[in-house]
Amino acid sequence: MRETFRAMLALVAVLFFGAAKFCSGRNTSFSFIEREREALLKFKLCFHDPSHMLSSWKGNDYCEWRGVGCNKNSRYVVSLQVRGSISNQPYWYFIDDQQPQLYLIDDVEEVVSSLLNLRHLEHLDLSNNNFSGNLIPPSFGSMKQLRYLNLSNAQFRGRIPSELGNLTRLRVLDLS
Repeated sequence: MRETFRAMLALVAVLFFGAAKFCSGRNTSFSFIEREREALLKFKLCFHDPSHMLSSWKGNDYCEWRGVGCNKNSRYVVSLQVRGSISNQPYWYFIDDQQPQLYLIDDVEEVVSSLLNLRHLEHLDLSNNNFSGNLIPPSFGSMKQLRYLNLSNAQFRGRIPSELGNLTRLRVLDLS
């Protein structure tokens, strides 16, 4: 009898602490994944952002950041829409730096390197930003989960890397 009581008490304790862990948000299916957050912050550091497009990118809840879309269950980043707007004027032309566009200040490979850490990314829109006439990095071809890639009007130059052919899940590719 006493052993049964102890076993039931242990079971209640396990259920109680398990429920408390679940409700506190420490359950891995509801927590924020630090690797995802760090990848996004590394991406942000690659750009000059005069119009504050990425100003919401602070705090722990990266799924609430502007342009970031997450899977509701896993909290993995599945969509990144950081779309600028087209203008032929240099960024210093605009009063109060209000041109909605990102300007690359780091090596373009660093941008892709940060994005490769978003292993569940399916939708990537970097269109209408200023990649300063760099070549499209072949490493984009390593982003195997991509279904949508938009690099249009992003001021890339040169040949399209054959590595983009590795993106077998890709349904939309815009390089115009």
